[in-house]
Amino acid sequence: MRIRIFGNLTDIFGADNYTIEPAATVSDLKEKLEQIFPQLRNCVYLTIVNDEAAQENDSIPSDAEVALLPPYSGG
Repeated sequence: MRIRIFGNLTDIFGADNYTIEPAATVSDLKEKLEQIFPQLRNCVYLTIVNDEAAQENDSIPSDAEVALLPPYSGG
């Protein structure tokens, strides 16, 4: 599973994309990522699956496009 990384989260990942074994749900994905990158536990970020904000219990299709975004505000 390839994940696109945005904003200050790239400092944690050291890149703007990351590849990881597929996860069944958003919660599973976050758990895997937080084991690899413990700093994520202290971050607030959105998980986007196929261009829509996903909730913790949402499933992630095997062909999904996934992105991690820090909080943002309009202006």
